[in-house]
Amino acid sequence: YVFVTVGSTKAIEQSVDYARKGGTICIVGMPPSGAMAAFEGVNIANDAKRLIGSKMGSTRLQVDIPGLVELYRQGRLKLDELISNRYPLEQINEAVDSVRRGDSLRNVIVF
Repeated sequence: YVFVTVGSTKAIEQSVDYARKGGTICIVGMPPSGAMAAFEGVNIANDAKRLIGSKMGSTRLQVDIPGLVELYRQGRLKLDELISNRYPLEQINEAVDSVRRGDSLRNVIVF
């Protein structure tokens, strides 16, 4: 796999050369609207490479979000354990400082 995580057409073009035969190129970073990447299609066909895109992990919001909410409600998706601290909006600077110091990993701002 080659993952292109920056919105650069040059990186997309280079990814075709970096992928091995039978490899997959996954474009995650979004180039500006109207930007065009150029590469020879014969290189993809001859080496059986695949070119796929992934926006937001290819999430289908109307299907996936309700399913994730249900998993959380059932206790099968552990989200609360990922939260270090909760801060009111008035203490947002303290929350950011806490992460910068390394005292916490994921703070939630409640507003």
